[in-house]
Amino acid sequence: MPTSFQTVLKTSTLAFAAAASMGWASLSQAQQPGPPPGPGMEHHDDHGGGERRYEFRDADREKLRKHYNGDLKRVDRGHRPDFREGQPVPPEFRGRIKPVPQNVRRDLPPPPRGYQMGYYDGYTVVYDPVSFTILQVLDILR
Repeated sequence: MPTSFQTVLKTSTLAFAAAASMGWASLSQAQQPGPPPGPGMEHHDDHGGGERRYEFRDADREKLRKHYNGDLKRVDRGHRPDFREGQPVPPEFRGRIKPVPQNVRRDLPPPPRGYQMGYYDGYTVVYDPVSFTILQVLDILR
């Protein structure tokens, strides 16, 4: 009898350990702020070690304005958030930032490694998807 008890105990312990690790993994995933990165927008903890810079070009504003034209007509200019470089995206807007589509991004300079490019309410932002710190912002309504 001790042998079957030991087998049941080992099996139960392994099953519990597997279930616990899956639970912790899903819990840590659920705690990530905002939407998950889209294809080609994976987050890397290492921002490359170099200086983090991004500059929109003059032509980028018009490209983005054309793409988001329908949305721009619906923007309530008097009640938009104030996105600023070096500041985090306010928590209440983090889940509202949508990735800039690939067909638009391919004509823009790529964001630095570990950063994402998103759009919300007339703003295109390059930001860190973990801290939500804005590296660069372009107000395409201006």
